[in-house]
Amino acid sequence: MDVFVLPQRLAACALLGFVCAASAQSATPGDAPLAPSYRWRIELSPHTSHYSYNPEHRPVHLVGLEREASDNSFYGMALFSNSFGQDSTYVYAGQSFYGVFESLPKVYLKVSAGILYGYKPPYENKVPLNYKGFSPAIVPAVGWRFDSGWAAQLNFLGTAGVMYSVVKEF
Repeated sequence: MDVFVLPQRLAACALLGFVCAASAQSATPGDAPLAPSYRWRIELSPHTSHYSYNPEHRPVHLVGLEREASDNSFYGMALFSNSFGQDSTYVYAGQSFYGVFESLPKVYLKVSAGILYGYKPPYENKVPLNYKGFSPAIVPAVGWRFDSGWAAQLNFLGTAGVMYSVVKEF
């Protein structure tokens, strides 16, 4: 049995639970609508560009879910196929920064830090400090918020590449 099957299933169940919990929350009849103290985001990435060519690179796809508090701190989880076709997970926390550039109010910055799982032999040395598939990660990002609750985001993956994402807030 693949050592990743159980963590992958647990991660998928947790992601599904986050989605169900987010969609089930609503105001009760008669209550005045309140501004939410948090917001949910789902992130989809159809493509990643690597900074250098490697014939072993495979397409990278990602689906993630985040919850952001009113102080712009967030936590989340992403499921993805890594650059070598291995199922991987990133569990993280971070901070968003809005209104950093006065002349570009729709631009935002983010940084997350967490635990990455999934880089296993023979690719365990492709990420630093990897121990049995687990390694620390820091991911800075820049994005553009559209008026409809959608955003386009670039995630910078260290010296490996840049991931292009579409984000929906709800």
